[in-house]
Amino acid sequence: MIEKEKILHACLNLEEETTAFLDKLMRFKSLSSYEGPAMKWICEQFRDLADECELVPVPEDIVNDPDYSFRIDGRPYEGRPNVRVVLKGDGTGKSVIFNAHADVVPPSKGQERPFDPYVENGAMYGRGACDDKGQIAVIWAMLKVMNKLGVRPKGDVILHIVIEEETGGNGTLALIRRGEKADCCINLEPCSNNILTSIRGAVWFTGTVYGRAGHSGSAMTTVSALKMAIEAMNIIEDYHDELLAKTINDDPLFAKFQNPMPVTFGQLESGDWPAMAPQKAVFKGVFGLLTTPKEEVMCEMVERVKTRGAEWLKDNFEMTFQYRHDTSRVDPETLFVKTMANCYNDMGVKTGIGGMPASADTWFYTNILDVPALVTGCGNLTDAHTSKENVVLKEVVTEAAVMTQFIRDWCGFRE
Repeated sequence: MIEKEKILHACLNLEEETTAFLDKLMRFKSLSSYEGPAMKWICEQFRDLADECELVPVPEDIVNDPDYSFRIDGRPYEGRPNVRVVLKGDGTGKSVIFNAHADVVPPSKGQERPFDPYVENGAMYGRGACDDKGQIAVIWAMLKVMNKLGVRPKGDVILHIVIEEETGGNGTLALIRRGEKADCCINLEPCSNNILTSIRGAVWFTGTVYGRAGHSGSAMTTVSALKMAIEAMNIIEDYHDELLAKTINDDPLFAKFQNPMPVTFGQLESGDWPAMAPQKAVFKGVFGLLTTPKEEVMCEMVERVKTRGAEWLKDNFEMTFQYRHDTSRVDPETLFVKTMANCYNDMGVKTGIGGMPASADTWFYTNILDVPALVTGCGNLTDAHTSKENVVLKEVVTEAAVMTQFIRDWCGFRE
């Protein structure tokens, strides 16, 4: 059996190569819906490290899937495949799926060189550094080290590198609809090396209110869609507060947060003229959820606005949902969670078991495939999507050592 010290030493020696890999990957401007060139390059980099490496097309009819979210600009899926990689076991060990995404959000205001990464004080800066290209670098280094050490897993090691995570997980949805099974799934996201076993869900919504437009001097005959939209938002906020109080103690990993399931109103558009009541108002946002099924939350949001607001809203309000993630939960005492914790400890990396106050693709595996999934990874979630997004390069290769150790202890090595 390969000793942990040998694994760690081999990974640390890969820092220069891993840095070069991450630098090249971050130069692809792989915004959601524009991932094609990056995915083809990723496939080329993994091809010599595994038994199977394929570009898996995303079918256009995925848009009809009940769990489909949305895509930017309505761009077709042709030329934007997922990447699936397999290191085959001999059937005598447990299997694992690693999930990471290649798409990134647009640059932040004031972000310097978002797609021209630079290194400063041992960290690489740029869009996607920790979310989520640094995690792809982790699994690349993991396979590279196993190759250098000449070890093979007893159980299958499967990689799902996906598109469109940032818009709701459509890439992962397309892959899990193929029915892939494993004994567990590791969803790699920036979370400071913590092991997150309770992942909150979320729904993205668009609310539309119709009013009766007219001159400001005709107040008795006009209905301001803007004022009605504000009332609808207040009702949704009240529902959020009620649901938070009702469910926050259902899971102790969420209870330590003041508000792990925030409701955020990010956009409000209405009106053509300051002195005219607007005929239409549209607001958009995201509503977090802990243990309540997403279908119940969506129905309740609409019902509350129609029944607890002004009579006008009953027939002049509609709501659609573009992103629907359920909560994902696994028992922290589960063997694969304990195995992961032991691997962090073996490599001298501080970790802890916790909950994630954001949504992730774990629920596709846990809830749909019945493959228990957790979130872990290097980098800090508070840096993701910011102008200072970065990942510490030594943490990337150390994380690779932890994941290699996990394969050793979970899947088993045959040398």
